[in-house]
Amino acid sequence: MRGGPVRFLDNTSADSGSSTQLLAIADVAKILKISVSGVRRLLAKRQIAFLKVGGSIRIHREDVTAYLARRRVEAVDQ
Repeated sequence: MRGGPVRFLDNTSADSGSSTQLLAIADVAKILKISVSGVRRLLAKRQIAFLKVGGSIRIHREDVTAYLARRRVEAVDQ
């Protein structure tokens, strides 16, 4: 499935229609504004959680957001 994010249905509540967005490595690279190889390095270091679906790697959008939150450096008040 190329060409953009994949919607993954959440089986916990079939009636609610909730879903989680799964991203390909190239999608994450665009979001983080880094190279595809940079994303692969982050995945290899296990800094961003991911799923292996068949031979493909998919990343939950929430895991990208969590990674960014962990990397945030707070401002220092002077």
